[in-house]
Amino acid sequence: MALKIYRVSVDPESWRMLPTDESFWKRINLFRLASMRSEWGDPTFYVKNPVIDKRMDFVGLSVGSLVFWDNVYDSDLGEMIESCGEVLSGKAELNPQPDETLHVFNCTACYNCFDRDKGKARWTPDGTMAIQVEKYAFHPDRIGDGNLFKIPETHRVHIYTMTGQEEPESEFYGLYHSLGFTGLKFEEVWSDATE
Repeated sequence: MALKIYRVSVDPESWRMLPTDESFWKRINLFRLASMRSEWGDPTFYVKNPVIDKRMDFVGLSVGSLVFWDNVYDSDLGEMIESCGEVLSGKAELNPQPDETLHVFNCTACYNCFDRDKGKARWTPDGTMAIQVEKYAFHPDRIGDGNLFKIPETHRVHIYTMTGQEEPESEFYGLYHSLGFTGLKFEEVWSDATE
């Protein structure tokens, strides 16, 4: 079975959530591989465009994060997500329905597994961050136990998952699909079959 790595993002047709307090973006050091719990507070979010976009199991908030409802959090997938970082709760204003709890995943699993010799990217002047990855390449043996992870070069914007190491239901990609959840897109960015 081939190892595959996917970039995980929110479906563009899913709801986008925005904080009701604009200072939220300034007071929290968002999704930078560190805990946000002490700064998190009790935020409230609203749906940016509830008429055009669709409510799905995963909804958008910020790049580098995943946001989901209680049905995901209470499932085996929620347990898997929580093992890869921290899950913070907030309230969603869903007029005219009552407010609901939503859960924000802050991925803190980060593995130094990008193969700079085989990959191709445009880099920041200091060479630490990829402005754009043109070709992905990985050292799969450097990827830890987390089913969801980041890499140092793109940690501010992308979350990844891997398949082909375990049974499908033991991996994020397989479990997400077998449970029938909605709201995520998986873009295959690398496979060891193409090496």
